[in-house]
Amino acid sequence: MKKKTAGRIAGIAAVAGTGATLLSELGTVPPWLGIAVVVVTFPLFLLFLGLWWMARETDADIPFLGY
Repeated sequence: MKKKTAGRIAGIAAVAGTGATLLSELGTVPPWLGIAVVVVTFPLFLLFLGLWWMARETDADIPFLGY
């Protein structure tokens, strides 16, 4: 996975989680739906943020993150 791809996925997850929280607070969507979206997107955000952080610009190979 390339650094650009991991960054984009992390960004999409962050926007989705933030948007769901905002819409839930405004009352547009039910609170349980906002919570469910955040519960799903937050781990994805953290995972792909770590992958983005560890990826190199020149090589598409992502090093081992550890246990």
